Amino acid sequence: LTSSNGCDSIATLVLTVNNASTSNSSATICNTQLPYNWNGQSYTTAGAHVVTLVNSHGCDSIATLNLIINQSTTSNTPVSICSTALPYSWNGQSYTTAGLHSVTLVNAVGCDSIATLNLTILQTTTSTTPASTCSDQLPYTWNGQNYTTAGLHTITLVNAAGCDSIATLNLTINQVTSSNSNATTCSNQLPYSWNGQSYSDGGTYSVTLTSSTGCDSIATLHLAVNSISISSTDITICSSELPYTWNGQSWSTGGTHVVNLVNNTGCDSIATLHLTVNPTPGLAAVTSPVNYCQYAATSVLSASTTTTGSQLLWYSSATGGTGSATVPVPSSSTAGTTTYYVSQLNNGCEGPRAAITVTVNPTPQFPDQPLRICTGQHANIANLYNTTGLTSNWTINQQPVTDPTAVDSAGTYQLITTTAAGCSDTAIVNLGINPPVVANAGNDDNAEYGAPYQLNGSGGVQYQWSPSTDLNNPYIANPTATLNHDQEFVLMVMDDIGCFDLDTVKLRVLEGPTFYVPSAFTPNGDGLNDIFRPTAVGIAKLEYFSIFNRWGELVYETHDINQGWDGIYKGVKQPIGNYVWKLKGTDRKGVLKVMKGNVVLIR
Repeated sequence: LTSSNGCDSIATLVLTVNNASTSNSSATICNTQLPYNWNGQSYTTAGAHVVTLVNSHGCDSIATLNLIINQSTTSNTPVSICSTALPYSWNGQSYTTAGLHSVTLVNAVGCDSIATLNLTILQTTTSTTPASTCSDQLPYTWNGQNYTTAGLHTITLVNAAGCDSIATLNLTINQVTSSNSNATTCSNQLPYSWNGQSYSDGGTYSVTLTSSTGCDSIATLHLAVNSISISSTDITICSSELPYTWNGQSWSTGGTHVVNLVNNTGCDSIATLHLTVNPTPGLAAVTSPVNYCQYAATSVLSASTTTTGSQLLWYSSATGGTGSATVPVPSSSTAGTTTYYVSQLNNGCEGPRAAITVTVNPTPQFPDQPLRICTGQHANIANLYNTTGLTSNWTINQQPVTDPTAVDSAGTYQLITTTAAGCSDTAIVNLGINPPVVANAGNDDNAEYGAPYQLNGSGGVQYQWSPSTDLNNPYIANPTATLNHDQEFVLMVMDDIGCFDLDTVKLRVLEGPTFYVPSAFTPNGDGLNDIFRPTAVGIAKLEYFSIFNRWGELVYETHDINQGWDGIYKGVKQPIGNYVWKLKGTDRKGVLKVMKGNVVLIR
């Protein structure tokens, strides 16, 4: 061939020849599935059906359908059952109601089989029969059954339809009743009537009656017959107990008394009282009132009987208590009034109680006392006791004391006091007079300026120094004074009852510690400047104090800081002249002091 551009075009054909195809299909369906669709065609009849199609090569494809149509079936089943057989099962279904019930099944050819159930339900029947009987008529027979208990009893029978017939018996059983009656009567009330019967003896009796339910009622009577009682009582009383009450009656005289009572069984009780009345004694004769002084000796109380054959009973109260035959002896230890009582007892009858009043008058009670006064004082011994309302009398050595408010003699004083009732007491006062108190404040002395100085008092048990400003404790015998000026102290010394005395001491305050030695002395016996000695101020210890005459002879030496020379040597008064002294001592600070000098003896 020639191409588009004018050149040769060589074309070659490769030819393939495809065959036409055929096919056969078979199908079986139910008539309820019509029409049947196949290859785009619908068919409603059985048989062979042909269609020409195109196969995959584009050639004819002849397809043949062999269609078979199976038919569906129906059925109807009538059934009758009893309601007690429900639910009813049929073809795998359960039914509880009557009527037509359809189910769709599969038949032998695989198509629908419509089955219909015509269900008839026959009913059961019920009945209730009420019945009553007496317990002594059991068993009760019903529908061929025997029953011995009350209540609902059910049996199942067959009714006219062939189903169950449920019959119920409602059985009531009325009991045979029984009763017990207890009755008590007295023997004088027989015969005893009960339910139309008469009984003359005690015992148990039964009758059969008809109850309200028509059944037997067995009544039993337990009859007790009580006897009447008779009693007799013997009583003895005192005339003071009249009228006498017995069984609700009052009797004012002795004798036999009868009353009709009811005993504990409710029957007559004839009671007889034999009453004896003994006379009651009168009052005993007594001595009253009786008076004593407190602490005085007492005696038995006095009383006597006034009724022959009686004995006395003693009491501590007007009523109650237990009487004693022992006559009381009053106590006088406590002041006051006590009443005792006595009665007469005769034949078991006790008379009224007579009173005896015993009065114990108080006695003055003044204790003995010791008393001390100071020398030169007076004592008011009358003030030691309160004697208001009393008669009082002071004596000493059996002699009257002129003025008991001011006595000044030691001794034993006696006070006798007496009350208006004549009760007295004696009190003793031992009066002592303390010896005079002598105060000693010590000798006048020198004290070191600003240094402690110990005072030394004596003469009593209590001390008081004044002024107290420069003292460490003004209430002791030996206080310490620290002074910067001359001072005079007053010492008051007291004994144990307050008697006191005064003394003074003068302290001259000097600078120290050192010795002050005078330059002259006059040993002429006039008491002034008779002794030559150093004045130690703040000195703790004196080693020696030596005096020499003009020839160096030792005429005096002492180691006592309080001693000095009186101008005498070997018993001879030394002449007027100049003497040499030496001393050595240690002050309160421990410093050694050595001094010497001259002194002129002047006569």
